[in-house]
Amino acid sequence: MKQRMVMIYETGILLADPLNRNDPEECCHRATHLKNPYCNEIHIPEDDYFYRLFGVKCMDFVRAFPAVRPGCRLGSRVPFNLLTGVLDGNTVYGITESFARKLRAGYGGLLRMNPVFSEYGLQDLLPLKLDIPDEGCTRPNRSMYCFEAGEIRVNEQLVLTCMHTLMAREHNRLAKTLIKINPHWDDETLYQEARRIVIAQIQHITYNEFLPILLGKDVMEKFGLLLEKNEYWNGYDETVNPSVIDAFAAAAFRFGHSLLPTAVERWSKAHKFIASKRLSDLIRRPFDLYRAGVFDEYVMGLMNQVAQAMDDSITQEVTNHLFKKAGAKFGLDLVSFNMQRGREFGIPSYMEYRKYCGLPWADNFDDLQGSMPNETIRRYSSIFEHPADVDLWSGGVSERPLPGSMLGPTFACVIATQFSYSRRGDRFWYELPNQPSSFTLDQLNEIRKVKLARVICDNTDLIDTIQIYPMVLPDHEM
Repeated sequence: MKQRMVMIYETGILLADPLNRNDPEECCHRATHLKNPYCNEIHIPEDDYFYRLFGVKCMDFVRAFPAVRPGCRLGSRVPFNLLTGVLDGNTVYGITESFARKLRAGYGGLLRMNPVFSEYGLQDLLPLKLDIPDEGCTRPNRSMYCFEAGEIRVNEQLVLTCMHTLMAREHNRLAKTLIKINPHWDDETLYQEARRIVIAQIQHITYNEFLPILLGKDVMEKFGLLLEKNEYWNGYDETVNPSVIDAFAAAAFRFGHSLLPTAVERWSKAHKFIASKRLSDLIRRPFDLYRAGVFDEYVMGLMNQVAQAMDDSITQEVTNHLFKKAGAKFGLDLVSFNMQRGREFGIPSYMEYRKYCGLPWADNFDDLQGSMPNETIRRYSSIFEHPADVDLWSGGVSERPLPGSMLGPTFACVIATQFSYSRRGDRFWYELPNQPSSFTLDQLNEIRKVKLARVICDNTDLIDTIQIYPMVLPDHEM
């Protein structure tokens, strides 16, 4: 669900709507000589099964803003990215010192929060987004506000807002605990120490809980992603660049678009279904969280709702109704954005990445049999002349998953490569010894005990029983 807001950040604010910074500059209905040169609109065939019903023949799309190449050398175009390339909690703390200051309370090392439910004894929500209230937000009226966090996509869908809220609460929980142990610490020390622990928790949960489910143990072992158990890890390599690989950003890590549900469910603390809402109705509309107790219900829903299969089928909530305006019958198409982004980045084809990952090259579509469903291969053969024409994102989500993995071999290879770089190239990685930022071994071993389940239990109000690994469905028979 990140695509379109990534586009806004990559292209730069000047190419976005100046009022709310949500939508790209008009491309489709503007005369050629008046178009921004970065326009790369998507033309919709007249026989499109859905958009032809509404006479829609074009979608606005703006190219990524080009960045300076390393060393200012001439060469192929490099897309600009405002976010950091390492796992440093920038979704919680922002990417600039000035914005980080804006998110802070200014005392006790705390982040600003909104104590909207304090009279009920419930935990805080994220602060209101007051400066540009319509940025990344579809407000029903001028008195309703979205949330502010370290990253603009906090409001992009409600369950993402829940995760941002969870980690901001965890920071404040840690800061309040630290001041009890160290009452002499000032605001800056408390903030930085709580931040250091939260970043370590994010890194640990990502590699200890998320990646094993995503990649499987064999891929984790092959790419050196398994964490140390009791000792420091000495794998830092100053020659490794942890920046995000274009193929990862524009294709491979968008695998999650295949997992999106048509509806988002709320469940009770007793693990019973309550209700659901269409995903398209929660995109840029996180206002349900202003109802007391609903935050916990959505978190319970995240842990109990079955994810969609990782395959080439994508819910129409994001292929026909993405970022749909209030009262409109259609929205935008996330899959088209994925394909267009990969092409304008100059990402090589799916077949090139198979070759890069040591997988067999296909000279004809029959050679792909066994790699993906036969019906998918048949459809490819009706669209493309050669397997080398298939886009990376499309081919990647179509592959059959590896044993013990959610991903096929090509996406597993690209994603594992990226997370290897993110770990080996980060001098502030939480497992490292002999750095100014290093934890003591005792501290490190305490961080290793952290699980996402513990973070959820510590930062919700009513939840008292959840599975040990929240990313895996609970077994109600046990």
